[in-house]
Amino acid sequence: PPAALPALAAAAQAPAPDEGVAARARGLNAFWDGFAAVPVSPLDEAAAPDAGQGLESAGEGPRARPRGALPWLQVRGAEAAAALERAAALARSTRSGRLALDQAARVLSAQGRALPVRVLDLGRNYGEYDFIDGDMRLHRALFAPGRETDLAGTLIHELTHLVQHTLGLPSNALELEVEAHLADLRFMEELGVRPPPRTFARQAHEALARSPEAFTDLLQAAVGGPFLGGGAAFAELTERLQEELEDLSVKSGPRARALEQVVARDLKLLRSSAGRAAYRAFSDRVMESLRRRSAEARAAR
Repeated sequence: PPAALPALAAAAQAPAPDEGVAARARGLNAFWDGFAAVPVSPLDEAAAPDAGQGLESAGEGPRARPRGALPWLQVRGAEAAAALERAAALARSTRSGRLALDQAARVLSAQGRALPVRVLDLGRNYGEYDFIDGDMRLHRALFAPGRETDLAGTLIHELTHLVQHTLGLPSNALELEVEAHLADLRFMEELGVRPPPRTFARQAHEALARSPEAFTDLLQAAVGGPFLGGGAAFAELTERLQEELEDLSVKSGPRARALEQVVARDLKLLRSSAGRAAYRAFSDRVMESLRRRSAEARAAR
């Protein structure tokens, strides 16, 4: 993983089986979107992205923009740009994909920037949106022929995060992951495909059909984070963020300082009436969508 990400492998570890889904949240260092195996149904080597396939490192070659559907992305190499174009075309064949792409385009237009895309080996992670550095990282194995559905779903997920981080919400709220996973699962439903076996997406798909609680428990075990929709009070959430801020204050390095600023911003947000109202409205909307989608999934079994 990129050196800029703090202790990725350690922080993204799933809880041991005896910890269960109530394990302590991993905190802000787990803001990326790939997941290690969780006790429900661990991933195996066959399910992991194949780091031996795909493109070379994003550090090589000039940066180019896809010419058609994604002119607001910047990626190195014509091959990568063409793969993103194919994934975007597949995404745009669905309602959920069109929504994610159009919302991201509006955000980036308002910000007056393009979104850098780095094609890297990310281990078991398919993608990451780094809201501090403002770039998106995609596993290079997803750019191999035949992986267009995986690439399109990951693109939808990460672009959902891009939009979310403009809404004045806690940066690591679990509801952000709930919404992003519902978006890429809906995309696959609209295509008429199921997530591959032994992947986190399949675990999420199956948990959604069990209950909203099973779905959020799975995400909580994988990434943690503040979760208003789980019944926590604002006082509890601000106390946890204050603890994270204190932990970061004794760490050194530019990444720790950047994370410290993010947590301080989130604390200020949750201590304001406007910030609490915005988070409450977002959480309520996402949880209502989750309940509706879970009922649909149960009915379809």
